[in-house]
Amino acid sequence: MKVSAKALVVASALLMSGAAHAQSFGVGYDAGYPQGYVGADAMAWTLDLDGADESFDAVGLRLVAGVKLDEYLAVEFHGATGGSDDLYGLDMELDYLVGGFLKGIVPLSNNARLFGLLGYSEVKLTASGFGLNESGRDDDVSFGAGAEVDVSDSLAISADVTRYLSQAEYDLDAYSVGLRYRF
Repeated sequence: MKVSAKALVVASALLMSGAAHAQSFGVGYDAGYPQGYVGADAMAWTLDLDGADESFDAVGLRLVAGVKLDEYLAVEFHGATGGSDDLYGLDMELDYLVGGFLKGIVPLSNNARLFGLLGYSEVKLTASGFGLNESGRDDDVSFGAGAEVDVSDSLAISADVTRYLSQAEYDLDAYSVGLRYRF
Protein backbone atom coordinates (compact mmCIF):
# COMPACT_ATOMS: atom_id res chain seq x y z
CA MET A 1 0.00 0.00 0.00
CA LYS A 2 1.50 3.33 -1.08
CA VAL A 3 0.96 6.37 1.14
CA SER A 4 1.39 9.76 -0.49
CA ALA A 5 3.33 12.59 1.11
CA LYS A 6 0.09 14.60 1.27
CA ALA A 7 -1.62 11.86 3.30
CA LEU A 8 1.33 11.74 5.68
CA VAL A 9 1.26 15.51 6.19
CA VAL A 10 -2.52 15.55 6.74
CA ALA A 11 -2.34 12.69 9.27
CA SER A 12 0.50 14.38 11.14
CA ALA A 13 -1.32 17.72 11.21
CA LEU A 14 -4.43 16.04 12.61
CA LEU A 15 -2.36 14.29 15.28
CA MET A 16 -0.65 17.53 16.31
CA SER A 17 -3.89 19.55 16.35
CA GLY A 18 -5.56 16.86 18.46
CA ALA A 19 -2.67 16.94 20.91
CA ALA A 20 -2.79 20.74 21.09
CA HIS A 21 -6.55 20.58 21.68
CA ALA A 22 -6.10 18.04 24.50
CA GLN A 23 -3.32 20.18 25.97
CA SER A 24 -5.54 23.25 26.02
CA PHE A 25 -7.90 21.38 28.35
CA GLY A 26 -5.05 20.03 30.49
CA VAL A 27 -5.78 16.39 29.67
CA GLY A 28 -2.69 14.32 30.48
CA TYR A 29 -0.08 16.99 29.75
CA ASP A 30 2.38 18.65 32.09
CA ALA A 31 3.00 22.37 31.89
CA GLY A 32 5.37 23.15 29.04
CA TYR A 33 3.93 20.76 26.46
CA PRO A 34 3.65 20.69 23.52
CA GLN A 35 7.28 21.71 22.99
CA GLY A 36 8.74 22.36 19.54
CA TYR A 37 12.28 21.62 18.42
CA VAL A 38 14.50 21.84 15.36
CA GLY A 39 17.87 20.31 14.60
CA ALA A 40 20.63 19.68 12.10
CA ASP A 41 22.68 16.49 11.74
CA ALA A 42 25.60 15.06 9.85
CA MET A 43 24.04 11.95 8.30
CA ALA A 44 26.22 9.08 7.10
CA TRP A 45 24.08 6.96 4.80
CA THR A 46 24.68 3.47 3.46
CA LEU A 47 22.92 1.87 0.49
CA ASP A 48 23.38 -1.91 0.69
CA LEU A 49 22.51 -3.73 -2.53
CA ASP A 50 21.30 -7.30 -2.05
CA GLY A 51 24.01 -9.74 -3.11
CA ALA A 52 26.76 -7.11 -3.44
CA ASP A 53 29.95 -7.35 -1.38
CA GLU A 54 30.33 -3.56 -1.11
CA SER A 55 27.90 -0.71 -0.45
CA PHE A 56 27.48 2.94 -1.42
CA ASP A 57 28.50 5.10 1.58
CA ALA A 58 28.35 8.90 1.84
CA VAL A 59 27.64 11.79 4.21
CA GLY A 60 24.81 14.28 3.79
CA LEU A 61 22.89 16.86 5.80
CA ARG A 62 19.66 16.07 7.66
CA LEU A 63 17.29 18.68 9.09
CA VAL A 64 14.82 17.68 11.80
CA ALA A 65 11.69 19.43 13.11
CA GLY A 66 9.36 18.09 15.73
CA VAL A 67 6.83 18.61 18.48
CA LYS A 68 7.23 16.87 21.82
CA LEU A 69 3.65 16.15 22.90
CA ASP A 70 4.55 15.02 26.41
CA GLU A 71 7.47 13.41 28.24
CA TYR A 72 7.08 10.14 26.29
CA LEU A 73 5.84 10.99 22.77
CA ALA A 74 6.79 13.33 19.91
CA VAL A 75 6.00 13.78 16.22
CA GLU A 76 9.13 14.34 14.12
CA PHE A 77 9.90 15.16 10.49
CA HIS A 78 13.20 14.50 8.64
CA GLY A 79 14.50 16.10 5.47
CA ALA A 80 17.92 15.18 4.10
CA THR A 81 20.05 15.62 1.02
CA GLY A 82 23.60 15.28 -0.16
CA GLY A 83 26.35 12.81 -0.50
CA SER A 84 27.41 10.56 -3.34
CA ASP A 85 29.64 7.53 -3.69
CA ASP A 86 31.31 5.88 -6.66
CA LEU A 87 31.50 2.10 -6.79
CA TYR A 88 33.13 0.41 -9.81
CA GLY A 89 32.41 3.47 -11.98
CA LEU A 90 28.74 3.83 -10.96
CA ASP A 91 27.95 6.98 -8.97
CA MET A 92 25.00 6.96 -6.53
CA GLU A 93 23.71 10.29 -5.17
CA LEU A 94 21.07 11.03 -2.51
CA ASP A 95 18.81 13.69 -4.06
CA TYR A 96 16.45 13.89 -1.10
CA LEU A 97 14.93 12.00 1.79
CA VAL A 98 11.73 13.05 3.60
CA GLY A 99 9.98 11.25 6.41
CA GLY A 100 7.46 11.61 9.21
CA PHE A 101 7.78 9.70 12.48
CA LEU A 102 6.21 9.00 15.83
CA LYS A 103 8.96 9.20 18.42
CA GLY A 104 8.63 7.15 21.61
CA ILE A 105 10.82 8.53 24.41
CA VAL A 106 12.26 6.77 27.48
CA PRO A 107 13.70 9.29 30.00
CA LEU A 108 16.90 8.06 31.67
CA SER A 109 17.36 11.17 33.84
CA ASN A 110 16.42 14.85 33.75
CA ASN A 111 18.92 15.47 30.93
CA ALA A 112 19.21 12.17 29.00
CA ARG A 113 16.76 9.99 27.09
CA LEU A 114 16.56 7.08 24.68
CA PHE A 115 14.07 7.11 21.82
CA GLY A 116 12.58 4.93 19.11
CA LEU A 117 11.29 6.12 15.73
CA LEU A 118 8.50 4.61 13.62
CA GLY A 119 7.24 6.30 10.49
CA TYR A 120 7.19 6.50 6.72
CA SER A 121 9.81 7.90 4.32
CA GLU A 122 10.32 8.72 0.65
CA VAL A 123 13.80 8.70 -0.88
CA LYS A 124 15.03 9.79 -4.32
CA LEU A 125 18.40 8.51 -5.59
CA THR A 126 20.22 9.16 -8.87
CA ALA A 127 22.59 6.63 -10.45
CA SER A 128 24.99 7.72 -13.16
CA GLY A 129 27.85 6.13 -15.04
CA PHE A 130 28.38 3.79 -18.01
CA GLY A 131 26.03 5.98 -20.09
CA LEU A 132 23.33 5.74 -17.42
CA ASN A 133 21.73 8.75 -15.71
CA GLU A 134 18.56 7.56 -13.98
CA SER A 135 16.67 8.78 -10.93
CA GLY A 136 14.26 6.74 -8.90
CA ARG A 137 12.02 7.29 -5.90
CA ASP A 138 10.92 4.75 -3.35
CA ASP A 139 9.00 4.87 -0.09
CA ASP A 140 8.66 2.51 2.84
CA VAL A 141 7.97 2.14 6.54
CA SER A 142 10.99 3.46 8.46
CA PHE A 143 12.27 2.80 11.97
CA GLY A 144 15.18 3.73 14.17
CA ALA A 145 16.57 4.27 17.66
CA GLY A 146 18.81 6.80 19.34
CA ALA A 147 19.71 8.90 22.36
CA GLU A 148 19.74 12.56 23.37
CA VAL A 149 21.72 14.35 26.07
CA ASP A 150 20.98 17.94 27.13
CA VAL A 151 23.89 20.36 27.21
CA SER A 152 21.73 23.33 28.33
CA ASP A 153 18.05 24.11 28.98
CA SER A 154 17.34 24.44 25.27
CA LEU A 155 20.16 22.55 23.50
CA ALA A 156 20.77 18.79 23.20
CA ILE A 157 23.15 16.47 21.37
CA SER A 158 21.33 13.70 19.50
CA ALA A 159 22.50 10.50 17.78
CA ASP A 160 20.45 7.82 16.03
CA VAL A 161 20.46 4.92 13.60
CA THR A 162 17.52 4.80 11.16
CA ARG A 163 16.51 2.35 8.44
CA TYR A 164 14.72 4.55 5.93
CA LEU A 165 14.12 1.88 3.26
CA SER A 166 14.07 -1.90 3.38
CA GLN A 167 13.33 -3.32 -0.06
CA ALA A 168 13.91 -6.77 -1.55
CA GLU A 169 16.84 -5.44 -3.63
CA TYR A 170 18.41 -2.98 -1.17
CA ASP A 171 18.37 -1.27 2.25
CA LEU A 172 19.07 2.40 3.02
CA ASP A 173 20.37 3.07 6.54
CA ALA A 174 21.58 6.32 8.13
CA TYR A 175 23.74 7.09 11.15
CA SER A 176 23.23 10.66 12.36
CA VAL A 177 24.78 12.93 14.98
CA GLY A 178 23.69 16.53 15.55
CA LEU A 179 22.14 19.22 17.71
CA ARG A 180 18.55 19.89 18.77
CA TYR A 181 17.22 23.29 19.82
CA ARG A 182 14.01 23.31 21.88
CA PHE A 183 11.70 26.33 21.95
